[in-house]
Amino acid sequence: MSLARAALLVRPRAATSTAPYLQRGLSSHDNHAHEEHHDDTHYAPEGGFTTPFWRNTLLASVAAVAFYKYAPAPHEEVYITQWLAQFSTPREVWAKLNEKHLLLSQQVSDNVMLQVDAKRPNTHRYRYPQSLDKGSPHLQPVGAVANTSSVSVRAD
Repeated sequence: MSLARAALLVRPRAATSTAPYLQRGLSSHDNHAHEEHHDDTHYAPEGGFTTPFWRNTLLASVAAVAFYKYAPAPHEEVYITQWLAQFSTPREVWAKLNEKHLLLSQQVSDNVMLQVDAKRPNTHRYRYPQSLDKGSPHLQPVGAVANTSSVSVRAD
């Protein structure tokens, strides 16, 4: 048997002395809780369907139905459409601008591709460039030796 269990068995129980204390505490708590629930605040009535929300909803619905019923068909010419057309740019102008933009974009694309695909020319580097000046330019048959008079040796 553990020491804690043995201590519980030895200690006397005093249940009768604490019961009135518990009853007084619970009764005062009940009275306090009961007093909190009494609320004397007067609230306005909800109003049902006479609130501004329902009035605005009804007006918006009537406006939507009226617009749908009396609005002109898409193929009809309306005065507002004609008036707005006076201030807008014609289609032909936009078509020309778009075509010009397309051609310039194509040209820029071609230039970018040219630069991306560009490579440096192949260069032949000789180990001993002085060997080009080795032979005599005299008494050579035509076409046997390449003309190297315009070649300049460059040191890197």
